[in-house]
Amino acid sequence: MIDKNTVVEAVTLPMQRYFHTMTRDIADWQPLEDAAERLLQGNDVPDEQLCADFRPLVKMMRLIMRLSGDGAWDWSNPEIRKVFQEVADGAIYTLFADTVVDMVISIMKEVPIGTLVEVGTGPGTVTAALCNDMIRCNLQDVPLIISDRAPTIAHVGQSLRQQFPGLAVTDIIWDIQNPCSSPIMKTLRRPVLVFERFCMPYADYAAIDSVARIADILILIDDLSITGKKYSFDMIYEKIGTKFLVFDTARKHLEQYFSCVHTCDGDTIKAVHSPVTTFTLAVK
Repeated sequence: MIDKNTVVEAVTLPMQRYFHTMTRDIADWQPLEDAAERLLQGNDVPDEQLCADFRPLVKMMRLIMRLSGDGAWDWSNPEIRKVFQEVADGAIYTLFADTVVDMVISIMKEVPIGTLVEVGTGPGTVTAALCNDMIRCNLQDVPLIISDRAPTIAHVGQSLRQQFPGLAVTDIIWDIQNPCSSPIMKTLRRPVLVFERFCMPYADYAAIDSVARIADILILIDDLSITGKKYSFDMIYEKIGTKFLVFDTARKHLEQYFSCVHTCDGDTIKAVHSPVTTFTLAVK
């Protein structure tokens, strides 16, 4: 039996660190929405009018507005990959990545996790940081399963096993719009801690059900609307196939599987006037 209070308490310090950085560097999210609105109306926003942390995000939105109308959006496009990498390397997404690693490690220190599962591993940059911390914190006995819908996950797994030979890293292909069919899932050691970053908007609410079925503890890092109102940012990203997800609906899906659903970043939401929650924790 997992003590829900212990899990929630474990993420308190990571969320305090997140709050401190966000409120120090991003005092208000409204200028980003204002920039998105101008782009949606066909106007540009010069970089000098934006704080440095917003510039990679606005650059990505400019690209979406330019390319998506022609039906030319292709993630393998070198220009798109380059700009997306700038977003991933930017201060905001780096903070998200650092925070999820902080949360996972903090939970693992307090709860005897049997298996760790990452959904949507991508190139494995965040995973490598997590592996480093697992070794540093003497948590290397916990097996790690990484997943992605792209076959390239096999190369990521091989690279991680070479970098961290002391860790048990297994890679599987999993499109989270469907339940996982890998036989590896039948061998999971409980309790299972699952985490993901920004996968759900490219899937849908059904993906929550797929992931929740295997998790005893689940960390979702996704922008879930707490107002139910679509903003310009949402409308721009819908042009490349992302879904507008509402927290109340996501919570209903989670509550079918978990007895505790916790919004981790409530203080930050209020402080920076954000219309979304980004960090959701669920515990069975």
